[in-house]
Amino acid sequence: MAVTDKILRYSFAATLIGATTAGMAGSASARDITIGVIGPLSGPAANSGISMRQAYEVAAEQVNKAGGIEIGGAKSKIKLIFEDSASRPEVGVSAAQKLLTRDNVDILVGDTIASSVTLALMEVAPSFGKFMMSGQPVSIEIAKKIKSDPARFGNFWKASFNSDAYADALFSSVQDLIKQGAVKADKKKVAFIVEDTDYGKSNVEYTEPLFKKDGWSVSSSETVPLGYADFYPQLSKLRGNEPDVLISIFTSVNSGIALVKQIKEQGLKSLHLAVYYPIRPEFLKGAGAAANGLLWTPLFFDPVNNPKHKGFAEMFKTEAKVEGNGDHAQGYCQMTMLLDNIKKAGSIEPAKLSEAFAKTDSQCVIARLVYDTEIHTPKTGADYFPVPIAQIQDGVSRAIWPSTAATSTFKPAK
Repeated sequence: MAVTDKILRYSFAATLIGATTAGMAGSASARDITIGVIGPLSGPAANSGISMRQAYEVAAEQVNKAGGIEIGGAKSKIKLIFEDSASRPEVGVSAAQKLLTRDNVDILVGDTIASSVTLALMEVAPSFGKFMMSGQPVSIEIAKKIKSDPARFGNFWKASFNSDAYADALFSSVQDLIKQGAVKADKKKVAFIVEDTDYGKSNVEYTEPLFKKDGWSVSSSETVPLGYADFYPQLSKLRGNEPDVLISIFTSVNSGIALVKQIKEQGLKSLHLAVYYPIRPEFLKGAGAAANGLLWTPLFFDPVNNPKHKGFAEMFKTEAKVEGNGDHAQGYCQMTMLLDNIKKAGSIEPAKLSEAFAKTDSQCVIARLVYDTEIHTPKTGADYFPVPIAQIQDGVSRAIWPSTAATSTFKPAK
């Protein structure tokens, strides 16, 4: 069955039972506050999904150890129920049905990673009258959906920025490096290799026009399946028309490892900028020396050079018994913000939670979270949610752009 057909079917079912489930939200004051979380716990993005689960669990457990959250004069503990989306919209929709009906969760968080799953969930969840938040998805299509129908999506909020923020970081960092004379772009050609998801395609949608407006041409734009690992056909094409800049975008760390190693084997000399996958600690372990010189974004989490981040990593290892990483930092910030807003609202009623989110000014380990209330999306920039560009130098990621966040300068790949 097609994803669209499934969404329509589930939306119809949701409408039938929405009236009965919506009225139950106010009864949580004498019981646990139940939060359903949907994310990839299997499949190519499972590493990130599992890290998000660990982060959410730590944030919730800390609140529970402190006594819970007061609602209606009674203290309630936080109960998290996780379901696997496998990064597939139809699986995520099925998980949402289970959480919203059988588990009758008070709040839905989903997807923790995949934009395509989030967009599908947005078609289902409003019928149930519950508050909903996404995790890391950045597709600007989510924000467009909110803006296009604020009545329907008024109680949906993003916890991460939009894909146009990546676009600006990629283009602006390249421009600055050229102006500094650190890199050359005589042909002014850019190429893309990205996963065939809303995440990959939406980033290209906003990055490509910035380069074209500045006189660049696109020598190649390739989309590959999620989890793809054989890039020799794409690289062979690039060698015949080598671009000055190559941009790759994957949520699957295995795809990133394969691409970087194969670029090294093929001797491609393009300046390579990667989006997302180097955030995973297993990337450097898998890619090894082939990753040296790679530029990537977003370096949200830098425990080597940032004392605040180092402190978080130490806390997280104590609490979760695993090494803290960038996904952990993002997940912890998101769940902490959600729980703080429940506390401020003193309610799980969607409208009151939305009021609290609109007033959010939360300083977490990696960002200051303040919302653009028209699109329910965190603001970006040096004073809010920064999107730094890093370079892997001798096996260590160091921020090189913007200058306000830099801990090193660009170094040509050896």
